[in-house]
Amino acid sequence: MDKKGSTIFISLMLGILFFFLGLALASPLQQVIEEQMYDHQLNCTDSSISNQNKAVCTSIDVLLPLFVGVLFGFAGFLLSSITIR
Repeated sequence: MDKKGSTIFISLMLGILFFFLGLALASPLQQVIEEQMYDHQLNCTDSSISNQNKAVCTSIDVLLPLFVGVLFGFAGFLLSSITIR
C-alpha cells in the first residue's frame, strides 16, 4: 500500500473510532450525570437555588452535548479529510 492509501485508511479508521466512541459513551455519561445530580440533591428546576448551584446545573447540562459533539467533530473532520483528498 502506498503512503496516500495508508493515510486514507488510517483516517477512515480513526474517524469511525471517534464516531462509535461518541455513540457508546453517551449513555453511560448520561447515567453518571443523573446519579451525581441525585446523590448531591441538585434541583435545577428550583428558581431559588444559589448562583453556585445554577452554575453547576448549567455546566452539567452542557457536558453531555459538548462531549458527544467534540467526538463527532473529530470523526467528521477525519472522514471529511478523506473526501477532500
